[in-house]
Amino acid sequence: MFKKIVYLYLFLLIVSCTDSKNDTKNSEYFRSKIDSIHAQNIETNLIPMYSVAGKVKRMTIPEMMKQDKIPGMSIAFVDNGEIAWTKHYGYANLEDSIPISSETVFTGASLSKPITAIAALNLVEKGILNLDEDVNLKLKEWKISESKLTEKEKVTLRRLISHNAGIRNDLWSSYMPEDTIPTLNQMLAGEKPSVDPQTSVIYEPGSKTEYSNPGYSIIQKLLMDAKNEEFDQIIDQLVFDPVGMENSSFKQPIPNNLMQRKAIGYTNELEPYPYRLFPYQAAGGIWTTPTDLSKFMIALLNDHHKGTNTLISKETTETIFKKYIDRYVFSFWNWGEDVVFMHYGSNQGFNCIMYGSVNKNQGIVVMTNSDNSFGFFDYIQRAVNDEYQWEYVRPEILNPSKSDISWVDPFLGEYQWRNSKVTFTKTNESLGMEIDNEKYALTQTGERVFILPEKPIKITFPKSVDKKIILWEPDGYPYKIKKNSK
Repeated sequence: MFKKIVYLYLFLLIVSCTDSKNDTKNSEYFRSKIDSIHAQNIETNLIPMYSVAGKVKRMTIPEMMKQDKIPGMSIAFVDNGEIAWTKHYGYANLEDSIPISSETVFTGASLSKPITAIAALNLVEKGILNLDEDVNLKLKEWKISESKLTEKEKVTLRRLISHNAGIRNDLWSSYMPEDTIPTLNQMLAGEKPSVDPQTSVIYEPGSKTEYSNPGYSIIQKLLMDAKNEEFDQIIDQLVFDPVGMENSSFKQPIPNNLMQRKAIGYTNELEPYPYRLFPYQAAGGIWTTPTDLSKFMIALLNDHHKGTNTLISKETTETIFKKYIDRYVFSFWNWGEDVVFMHYGSNQGFNCIMYGSVNKNQGIVVMTNSDNSFGFFDYIQRAVNDEYQWEYVRPEILNPSKSDISWVDPFLGEYQWRNSKVTFTKTNESLGMEIDNEKYALTQTGERVFILPEKPIKITFPKSVDKKIILWEPDGYPYKIKKNSK
């Protein structure tokens, strides 16, 4: 059966490469002809972060989906308070050949967190919650255990939203429908039938930023205790209903009307996962669509730019989108005059991303039913940046050059790059690079700049041997490497 599914998938993707709209053409949407051109340009312009001029490897979305074994994908793009376009690719169910459409529901995983955070900030504005008080003052039944770490600094809502409350960072487990599902209190306390450890403080609150799923489950309990309501009801009132998210739910199990349109999640090798429940709702339990998440993004950006007050006040959005903030609701990158916000999500068989520009008042939501999409998302982000002229990271196409490299000798030798061993070698005035015993030839594109197109990475050498080499990773991240001691 598995071989049959793979064969069917590859065959259908080949067909989709010749007709990118394939079976989902009636569910795609374009606000205007210009928007359809933008979408088409992004679809056909997936290129690496670093390329050598004349040797750019350009791919289309269907081609990369086939290469990376991604069964299906749905995209919605936001522009100036409207959904500008939506596109859908591949299949929600390979075995039954059910195509992705605008109605396909995905698990949004950690995209649950921004929605939860905004709901909490709404209650702060109403005076029901306080950003900077000890959350134990409002928590009922279960509370955070006090210790020496919490003597001076307390776990607060602001710190929980920002992932710097010092909460243990465990990945919480999912469950089969026939399992006995733990309550939120049981999960937090680490009591059966929960299979995860109890939630505890392991760093002094405020001392360190470390991503924490259980931290958002504490926010969930805080909302429930403050409102004396179920979490999904609170989110319906504060987020889903005000912005019209009609195809979204935090309920576990998923409601029947959404279950009928749910995508099946797949492994890297296209093996289907069974349906599972995610009782850690606030941390990663949402079922939704890119269109619904786009409505959330539109409402938040409108609150910021226009003061519409649909979700929260303009004053609160200015705190969220404050320049040079590290993490608050979203992750942020300050690029030129702009602020770029982002959040990823990943549950078994599903990856997704929400990504936007504050200054451009634009954003994109991409959801897949695959474990293997994060590298793919980098390509889409660069295509968006390039097409809409965002200041944020764009692909670099560099011209080859040739100059004396006698200065490189002190830099030759072995380095550590994350979990890989890297060795620089020189042969006949050409620079080479070994990564875990695989040999590559580097292309010089500047006096001290080289490209390794196969990865792709860019390497810049400092003028002083006392400084570190910068290895620019495939997503544009500068990683400094230091020579290993002999």
